[in-house]
Amino acid sequence: MRLLERAVRRAEIPIKMTQGFNPRPRISFPLALALGVEGLEEVVELELSRWLSPKTLVENLRAELPEGPDIVSAEVVAPPASRVEEVLYLVQFPSSKIIAPEKIEELLNLKEYWVNRERDGKKKSINLRPSIVSIAQKEGCVEIRIKVFQEGTARPEEVLEALGFKPAFLTDVKIIREKVILSLPTQSHDFYNKGERGAISHSTAGVGEKYHE
Repeated sequence: MRLLERAVRRAEIPIKMTQGFNPRPRISFPLALALGVEGLEEVVELELSRWLSPKTLVENLRAELPEGPDIVSAEVVAPPASRVEEVLYLVQFPSSKIIAPEKIEELLNLKEYWVNRERDGKKKSINLRPSIVSIAQKEGCVEIRIKVFQEGTARPEEVLEALGFKPAFLTDVKIIREKVILSLPTQSHDFYNKGERGAISHSTAGVGEKYHE
């Protein structure tokens, strides 16, 4: 976040600031990255104080970023803020691990798959099955597409446990969040007369970006 804030400041991006004694630039990640998970193409939202074309935004930020992260794209989105619709994960195994196709089919054919979670001393049961969109096996890895629900969203390690993997084995796998897919609100005609907001998607390989006024 600090890397991006410095790039925004150096590029003189017209970013809106928060109110209060310690104003901060209005930059936010729609979906936090879990500890130990690598982000490949993350989305970040920027709220701007005046119009700036996506092309100019990308060019100016790229000029101020160090080697490594990159701006993939920028897009204007209308208020209210965009919502995360789906997330695509890639799970890499330490060895040539093969999941039996029938195990994947069995899980996807279920209508319910319940797990128990505990937070702040309170336990909650969550049906993860509606959140699991697809599971695709590739050489040495598996790709998991997950739909985000406010009531409870499946975690990639929970999907792997549902496929029969033991928690001890999961400590050796590498989980990569390949893509965050947004559900974007429809832009109105008056939108461009007000201000703008942006969202950035970034990765160790690149940063992508969206914003709205």
